[in-house]
Amino acid sequence: MPKNIPVVSIIGKQNIGKTTLIGLIIPLLKRKGHRVGTIKYNIPSFEIDYEGKDTYRHYQAGADVVSISSPQKLATIKRVDRKPPSIKDIIETYYRDVDIVLVEGYKSWRYPYIEIQNNHQQMKSANKKYKNHLKITGTVKTDSHIPIFCKDDLNNIINFIESKMR
Repeated sequence: MPKNIPVVSIIGKQNIGKTTLIGLIIPLLKRKGHRVGTIKYNIPSFEIDYEGKDTYRHYQAGADVVSISSPQKLATIKRVDRKPPSIKDIIETYYRDVDIVLVEGYKSWRYPYIEIQNNHQQMKSANKKYKNHLKITGTVKTDSHIPIFCKDDLNNIINFIESKMR
């Protein structure tokens, strides 16, 4: 049975800085010795393979699962004809050897999340348990029960993430 891997989701409106924040968080967690995985949620269909490549041809021929591997990387494309796999299933299958998974998106996720927003938005987490959520804004406000940090306060953001790893 795989270990219970902590998950923290980064949520917010489109183009608000979710990917940028994850790109800043990953190297800091790595420097502290953590193995980090990420999952990006994408509502429309996406392509990571392209015409002319062998794996593309395998998939177009009808293969249900296509993988390409080298000594440094492994990539797998799996056909999902029915209900898409849950994050839990994805993590249990592919992320067994990481210490934490950062998820970009999945706003309805029930695990801890960091919500990035501008200063005028109402918290999505306003009716949720405060201890599992963190708000990041352009400026710090003190009138909230939810921890609030500026986008550049990476030390406190990392502390929040590491608290979910215990």
